[in-house]
Amino acid sequence: MHWVGRILLMLLYSLYWGGLTFYTGIVVRIIHSVLNDPMEGGLITQRVTVALQILGFLTVLVMTWNNVAIIRKSRKLGYALTALTVVLAFSLFGLLLIHSQLDAVIDVDAMQISDRILFDAGHRRYNQLTTVQWMVALAYLPTTLLAWQITDSQSSDS
Repeated sequence: MHWVGRILLMLLYSLYWGGLTFYTGIVVRIIHSVLNDPMEGGLITQRVTVALQILGFLTVLVMTWNNVAIIRKSRKLGYALTALTVVLAFSLFGLLLIHSQLDAVIDVDAMQISDRILFDAGHRRYNQLTTVQWMVALAYLPTTLLAWQITDSQSSDS
């Protein structure tokens, strides 16, 4: 992968993973401590998570480009990166599905949740998939850096 592609990957990755980390670790807690109404906080969270998911899908596309470049020089590392990317992509699709299920039980006009049991179950699944997403993205970074180091040294040895 050309250095411009690597920079693009690192920029997208940083925005996506850093945004996910900052938002879920800090901003969500602040929203819920500042706003008295959990529904208002949830509506903010809903919009931000959609933006993070779009950024996640863009990052997955560039990760795939990186994976293909790595596979050409190191199948083992390339397939490891591809496996991480596939898990990340499936978790992003899962979050899209859960978002639609959560949206179905939220009455925005009345500012209430129509089915608390379904909402709570969906929200737990959402949090679990977000955790998977975060851990997989975290594992992708050092694996990519290792792959670049190894494949670059192979290229300079040739």
